Amino acid sequence: MLDLIDALTIAGQVNSPVAVSESPLFRRKFSSIYDVLLEGEIEVEQLRDLLVACQPAGSEMIAGYEVYAVDATPNERMAAETLPDRGALKAQQKDPVRYGHKYSWLVRLVETGTSWVAPLDVQRISTKNTDTKLGAEQVQALARRNPCRKVITADSRHRDRHFLGTFAHLENTYALVRLQNNQKLSQVPVPKPKGSRGAPRKHGVDFQLSAIPRPPDASEEFYLGKQKVRVRAWRDLHFKRLASLSGSVLCVEFLKEDGTPRYKRPIWLFWTGPEDVTLQDLCRMYLWRFAIEHLFRFLKQHMGLNSNRSTSLASTEKWMWLCVLAYWQLLLMRHLVQPNRPAWHRRHKNGLVHSLTPAQVQRSALAFLLQSGTPARNTRPAGKGYGRQKGFQPAPRSRYDVVFKTKKTHKQPATR
Repeated sequence: MLDLIDALTIAGQVNSPVAVSESPLFRRKFSSIYDVLLEGEIEVEQLRDLLVACQPAGSEMIAGYEVYAVDATPNERMAAETLPDRGALKAQQKDPVRYGHKYSWLVRLVETGTSWVAPLDVQRISTKNTDTKLGAEQVQALARRNPCRKVITADSRHRDRHFLGTFAHLENTYALVRLQNNQKLSQVPVPKPKGSRGAPRKHGVDFQLSAIPRPPDASEEFYLGKQKVRVRAWRDLHFKRLASLSGSVLCVEFLKEDGTPRYKRPIWLFWTGPEDVTLQDLCRMYLWRFAIEHLFRFLKQHMGLNSNRSTSLASTEKWMWLCVLAYWQLLLMRHLVQPNRPAWHRRHKNGLVHSLTPAQVQRSALAFLLQSGTPARNTRPAGKGYGRQKGFQPAPRSRYDVVFKTKKTHKQPATR
């Protein structure tokens, strides 16, 4: 397994798991790839504890908070009829329907201005679960392992009560989640008159983002690089289905030179943490979240994240963890390798040496790994296998239907 991780670290492009056996760092036969993915063991719970404890010491913080990101990425398997638990993947309204699996990722954002992150957990989202419920479980597990103050950033998919509701019971862990442009929240309710019967009111006047009823409680303008940004905030708001969690709504707008918005729609955010965090810091936290998108792109293009087409769930999930560990090797060696940038890549930024990207570290990883060695045991001859017995006929594989979470209701014809 260690040889396979080293081979993935320097791969550059992976068309299939067995193709990794051609790497100079993989010292075994190609059949060992299948053995590792089917019979290899990874102590996942212990590995999660280890990754949290081994986060890079120089990982940056904003306003004294560690910044994390939660997101899900699909693994499309349209023709895999023998792959169990396939579901319909979320797509745009006019896009064709796609089937496959989704995986929920939790990462620590490491260095601003770069795409470096530290993946801490990856789990497959079963058809009996949802992105937000599994994301909430990952956040709760992180809170138990790491008591430091932290902010979890997420896209608008995680704005529901299943994900946000977990932050009402956590200490030192806060959410910064994107909202839809037509989101409706509630303000603080007016107290009931004394002596009146009934339970106290939970909801006040509606707060519609498309028609804001009151001026902001705070506003700030600043520059992020050369881009001018304006952030406005409204305090003491909550969702009607989650009245126990109160927070702030932020409106982030990028401005032109004349002060008008650069884009038609602003970015709306919901913040569950303390009000003493500046609006500029909150804006930087959420914009930093997009580093997880660069992680997905790099893993799919350079490590073959979705290249394992096996019909075994254990094999595909194990492959995800192997890609995580290979990326961690790049993360830990990024300051130790000898830079091997192409001549056309930028070397300096603002007078300083530009940080190496994951792809640039991957170019230099072979020389570093050859020099540092490996803890894996040397290969031993195993002899020639006997193969299948004469007359053996494997049973046909089971076929599985695609799992749909909701069933369309057919309208009854109108009766006269």
